[in-house]
Amino acid sequence: MKKICLDFSNIQTVRAAHIYIRYMMDLPAYYGCNLDALHDVLTELGEDTVLSFCGAERAGEEMQRWLPAFERVLADSAKENPHLTIG
Repeated sequence: MKKICLDFSNIQTVRAAHIYIRYMMDLPAYYGCNLDALHDVLTELGEDTVLSFCGAERAGEEMQRWLPAFERVLADSAKENPHLTIG
């Protein structure tokens, strides 16, 4: 089982968040750095994966506005993919 913890405490922009997510999750080069693309890759995961995140309370203002949508994408993706657990 793969365990990935995203620490957003030093992330100030949505663009930086997507670059960080791509790196931490070792996403393919075609990852489009947006929430639709994130949903696509999360629902395609074939390996059991636990994805968590922390540090959101210290993230920048832009990130604070983006995080609720990010959380919805995680929840929706986990509903569609039995290999993905959010925790």
